[in-house]
Amino acid sequence: LSTWNHLIKLLLMSHVVFVVLSVCQVEVEEGKGVEFVQLPFKTTGDLSNAQVEWWRYEPEPPMTVHKYQNGPDQTDEQNQFYRDRTKMNEDLLKSGDLSLTLKCPTDRDTGKYICRVEAKGMKRKKTVLLRVISQYEYRTSDLQLCSK
Repeated sequence: LSTWNHLIKLLLMSHVVFVVLSVCQVEVEEGKGVEFVQLPFKTTGDLSNAQVEWWRYEPEPPMTVHKYQNGPDQTDEQNQFYRDRTKMNEDLLKSGDLSLTLKCPTDRDTGKYICRVEAKGMKRKKTVLLRVISQYEYRTSDLQLCSK
Protein backbone atom coordinates (compact mmCIF):
# COMPACT_ATOMS: atom_id res chain seq x y z
CA LEU A 1 0.00 0.00 0.00
CA SER A 2 2.82 2.42 0.79
CA THR A 3 4.25 1.87 -2.71
CA TRP A 4 0.92 2.95 -4.24
CA ASN A 5 0.78 6.02 -2.00
CA HIS A 6 4.31 6.95 -3.02
CA LEU A 7 3.49 6.51 -6.71
CA ILE A 8 0.34 8.63 -6.41
CA LYS A 9 2.32 11.38 -4.62
CA LEU A 10 4.92 11.35 -7.41
CA LEU A 11 2.21 11.64 -10.06
CA LEU A 12 0.51 14.51 -8.25
CA MET A 13 3.78 16.34 -7.67
CA SER A 14 4.79 16.10 -11.32
CA HIS A 15 1.83 18.28 -12.36
CA VAL A 16 1.63 16.47 -15.68
CA VAL A 17 -1.71 15.14 -16.72
CA PHE A 18 -2.01 12.96 -19.82
CA VAL A 19 -5.51 12.19 -20.99
CA VAL A 20 -6.34 9.99 -23.95
CA LEU A 21 -9.79 10.80 -25.20
CA SER A 22 -12.07 8.55 -27.19
CA VAL A 23 -11.63 7.73 -30.84
CA CYS A 24 -14.11 9.44 -33.13
CA GLN A 25 -15.09 8.45 -36.67
CA VAL A 26 -16.17 10.96 -39.33
CA GLU A 27 -17.46 9.94 -42.74
CA VAL A 28 -18.31 12.14 -45.75
CA GLU A 29 -18.98 11.52 -49.42
CA GLU A 30 -16.71 13.19 -51.96
CA GLY A 31 -18.40 15.20 -54.68
CA LYS A 32 -21.76 15.54 -52.89
CA GLY A 33 -21.42 19.28 -52.40
CA VAL A 34 -19.20 18.80 -49.36
CA GLU A 35 -16.98 21.87 -49.12
CA PHE A 36 -15.36 20.96 -45.80
CA VAL A 37 -15.26 18.37 -43.04
CA GLN A 38 -14.64 19.01 -39.36
CA LEU A 39 -12.44 16.78 -37.22
CA PRO A 40 -13.89 17.40 -33.74
CA PHE A 41 -11.93 17.98 -30.53
CA LYS A 42 -13.23 19.95 -27.56
CA THR A 43 -11.41 20.12 -24.25
CA THR A 44 -11.29 22.06 -21.00
CA GLY A 45 -8.56 23.46 -18.81
CA ASP A 46 -6.02 26.25 -19.00
CA LEU A 47 -4.88 26.39 -22.62
CA SER A 48 -2.84 29.59 -22.40
CA ASN A 49 0.42 29.20 -24.33
CA ALA A 50 -0.82 25.89 -25.71
CA GLN A 51 0.78 24.05 -28.58
CA VAL A 52 -1.74 22.22 -30.76
CA GLU A 53 -0.71 19.79 -33.50
CA TRP A 54 -2.89 17.81 -35.90
CA TRP A 55 -1.13 14.90 -37.62
CA ARG A 56 -2.22 12.26 -40.09
CA TYR A 57 -0.57 9.00 -39.07
CA GLU A 58 -2.23 6.57 -41.42
CA PRO A 59 -1.72 5.90 -44.20
CA GLU A 60 2.02 6.38 -43.96
CA PRO A 61 4.08 8.48 -44.11
CA PRO A 62 2.95 10.57 -41.11
CA MET A 63 2.50 14.23 -41.95
CA THR A 64 1.79 17.51 -40.16
CA VAL A 65 -1.70 18.65 -41.07
CA HIS A 66 -1.92 21.79 -38.92
CA LYS A 67 0.11 23.33 -36.11
CA TYR A 68 -0.81 26.18 -33.75
CA GLN A 69 1.64 27.64 -31.25
CA ASN A 70 1.89 30.97 -29.43
CA GLY A 71 -0.86 32.68 -31.41
CA PRO A 72 -0.43 32.14 -35.14
CA ASP A 73 -0.73 28.97 -37.18
CA GLN A 74 2.64 27.44 -38.07
CA THR A 75 2.09 26.96 -41.80
CA ASP A 76 5.81 26.51 -42.52
CA GLU A 77 5.70 23.15 -40.71
CA GLN A 78 2.54 22.03 -42.50
CA ASN A 79 2.70 19.35 -45.18
CA GLN A 80 2.24 20.83 -48.66
CA PHE A 81 -0.79 18.58 -49.30
CA TYR A 82 -2.71 20.43 -46.56
CA ARG A 83 -1.45 23.95 -47.27
CA ASP A 84 -4.37 26.44 -47.53
CA ARG A 85 -6.87 23.66 -46.74
CA THR A 86 -7.00 23.72 -42.93
CA LYS A 87 -8.43 26.10 -40.37
CA MET A 88 -8.95 26.20 -36.61
CA ASN A 89 -11.20 28.48 -34.56
CA GLU A 90 -9.69 31.88 -33.84
CA ASP A 91 -10.61 31.73 -30.15
CA LEU A 92 -9.52 28.12 -29.61
CA LEU A 93 -7.58 28.84 -26.41
CA LYS A 94 -10.62 30.48 -24.78
CA SER A 95 -13.31 28.15 -26.12
CA GLY A 96 -11.36 24.88 -25.85
CA ASP A 97 -12.59 23.96 -29.34
CA LEU A 98 -9.52 22.50 -31.03
CA SER A 99 -11.50 21.06 -33.95
CA LEU A 100 -9.84 21.16 -37.36
CA THR A 101 -11.73 22.17 -40.49
CA LEU A 102 -10.43 20.53 -43.66
CA LYS A 103 -11.50 22.15 -46.94
CA CYS A 104 -12.35 20.23 -50.11
CA PRO A 105 -11.98 16.69 -48.70
CA THR A 106 -11.09 13.93 -51.17
CA ASP A 107 -10.54 10.21 -50.79
CA ARG A 108 -6.82 11.00 -50.42
CA ASP A 109 -7.67 12.57 -47.04
CA THR A 110 -8.97 9.27 -45.65
CA GLY A 111 -6.92 8.19 -42.65
CA LYS A 112 -6.17 8.33 -38.94
CA TYR A 113 -5.72 11.85 -37.57
CA ILE A 114 -4.34 12.62 -34.13
CA CYS A 115 -4.48 15.95 -32.33
CA ARG A 116 -2.08 16.56 -29.47
CA VAL A 117 -2.25 19.56 -27.19
CA GLU A 118 0.27 20.56 -24.53
CA ALA A 119 -0.14 23.45 -22.11
CA LYS A 120 1.24 24.15 -18.63
CA GLY A 121 1.96 20.54 -17.65
CA MET A 122 -1.15 19.19 -19.35
CA LYS A 123 -1.15 16.85 -22.34
CA ARG A 124 -4.23 15.68 -24.19
CA LYS A 125 -4.75 13.63 -27.30
CA LYS A 126 -7.67 12.87 -29.60
CA THR A 127 -7.85 10.41 -32.49
CA VAL A 128 -10.23 10.94 -35.39
CA LEU A 129 -10.73 8.38 -38.14
CA LEU A 130 -11.74 10.15 -41.33
CA ARG A 131 -13.24 8.30 -44.25
CA VAL A 132 -13.93 10.23 -47.43
CA ILE A 133 -15.91 8.01 -49.76
CA SER A 134 -14.88 8.47 -53.37
CA GLN A 135 -17.67 9.27 -55.82
CA TYR A 136 -16.49 6.23 -57.78
CA GLU A 137 -16.48 3.82 -54.84
CA TYR A 138 -19.08 1.10 -55.13
CA ARG A 139 -20.88 -0.15 -52.10
CA THR A 140 -22.14 -3.69 -52.00
CA SER A 141 -25.54 -2.41 -50.96
CA ASP A 142 -25.73 -0.43 -54.21
CA LEU A 143 -24.92 -3.40 -56.44
CA GLN A 144 -27.69 -5.36 -58.03
CA LEU A 145 -27.20 -8.89 -59.24
CA CYS A 146 -28.66 -9.74 -62.62
CA SER A 147 -30.23 -13.16 -63.00
CA LYS A 148 -30.40 -14.95 -66.34
